[in-house]
Amino acid sequence: MNDDDGPQGLDARLAEVARLREAGDLAAARDAARAVFAAAAAAGADDIALEAGLACYALDLRLGDHVGMLDDGALLRPRLAASDRRRELGDLLRRMVLSACELARFDLALTLAHDSCEAARDQADDRELALSLAALGACFERMGDAWQGERLMSEALEVALRVDEPYVRMVVLNNLCAVCIGRFYRMRGVDDADAQAAVERAVVHARAAQALLPQLPDPLFGVFVDGNLGEALLHAGRLDEAEPLLHDALARSRAQGFHAQTWRITCSIAEAEIKHGLLHEALARLDAIGPAAIAARQHATLIRLHQTIYRAARELGDTYRALRALEAHERLERERATRQLRAQSELFVTRAETDRVRQEALAAREHAQRFRDEARRDALTGLANRRDLQEQLPARLVAAAAQQRPVSLAVIDLDHFKRINDRHGHALGDRVLVSIARLLREGLRHSDVLARVGGEEFVVVLFDTAPDLALEVLERLRHRVEGHAWSAYAEGLAVTLSIGVAHAPGYELVPLFERADRALYRAKAEGRNKLVLAEPGELR
Repeated sequence: MNDDDGPQGLDARLAEVARLREAGDLAAARDAARAVFAAAAAAGADDIALEAGLACYALDLRLGDHVGMLDDGALLRPRLAASDRRRELGDLLRRMVLSACELARFDLALTLAHDSCEAARDQADDRELALSLAALGACFERMGDAWQGERLMSEALEVALRVDEPYVRMVVLNNLCAVCIGRFYRMRGVDDADAQAAVERAVVHARAAQALLPQLPDPLFGVFVDGNLGEALLHAGRLDEAEPLLHDALARSRAQGFHAQTWRITCSIAEAEIKHGLLHEALARLDAIGPAAIAARQHATLIRLHQTIYRAARELGDTYRALRALEAHERLERERATRQLRAQSELFVTRAETDRVRQEALAAREHAQRFRDEARRDALTGLANRRDLQEQLPARLVAAAAQQRPVSLAVIDLDHFKRINDRHGHALGDRVLVSIARLLREGLRHSDVLARVGGEEFVVVLFDTAPDLALEVLERLRHRVEGHAWSAYAEGLAVTLSIGVAHAPGYELVPLFERADRALYRAKAEGRNKLVLAEPGELR
């Protein structure tokens, strides 16, 4: 055995991999990591082989080498499974899903995504569930079903927002942005209203992902997110915002050697040049990346490349080149459709099957969650408490914002509650709070949100209710409480409510709550027992 293949020699070679990676020589680092993996596997040095394998697939990702990602991943997967490193195995499976999608190997992608969902279901792990649903959604989007893809991604986001891990939320938001951009390309020229709505949703998701980047030091994340945001802004018609972002992301991508992202961002910059009429410049830019992108066999990137070449050549009047690009684009689209049908046929992956996997995973999560519910309930009234509101509401607000659905948030306070406690005792005060909770709950739909967030303070959130109707509902609640037979509790007892209300748009929880709270203070100042609507310009 060569001295370099002994434990100390292998450790030294693994350290050399890290040095090459830090120096930015990613291709050399990967070659060195593969050599260490092979030597360690032959020597039975399982721990070193595992670390070398992890280095290989991380470098594949940064190089945009999806063929290498699948090859190295296939070698690494059984070692991760044997070591019981579940989260790293889950991350590997999902990255292999995306690589298989890039190469239009949808049969493999769906198998891996299905395995990841099954593992998440078995473990009842919200983190794994969110990322697995996102990977499954990516499969459907890349196969051409952007609608199913966006639906699965939106559900992944609802789960991700329950996970206190910025990485998970960033990944799902970034992937949801990419799905919406994919829907834009599919609907552009077919249903322009749908296409523009999709790209506006993409901007919202990308900005939310971008806000998480300061908590995530890996430069690859910034290139991914900024590249997607720039692409979405470009197609939303905001070139003054898009172009600096795209050029900066391209410079960072090239400097870090992130080839796949370099090609995609280059296509976006070429589209911006087309909008400016710089057609020769756009074609030259695309020609510069064409050979490498074609050699890498990245299906989705090639579709985008040929589509952009077609648009530039058509505008330039180069009919021959435009026709060649259109034919290449159509051939890739037919190949994608054929592989999609074959993958679904062979694996029996239907919508019903997808729903079954998702519902079983959610059922397992809910079973585990029941043990934590007590901490999210108000002990006196049984209503949701502030913690539950903060955990559950953001996901519903994000979903409402994506479709611009109406939302109204009301902050409700019992008038002179301290006086009730002082005159009649705290036991009766508690009875009043329990009755208020019941009266409010009975006057709301099951889908409406009701929580007790302070001593005598409640929050009501009405979804999918027009603003005028929401005000009517809240006024009925106020009158319902005022007209209740409080004198049966104690002679002379009267209970009234003051209510502050804020309507979306403006879908973020804290600003929406603050606007409603300011309106509540005005209701108190104006004499209590009344409803006051927040002014449109308040605390946005």
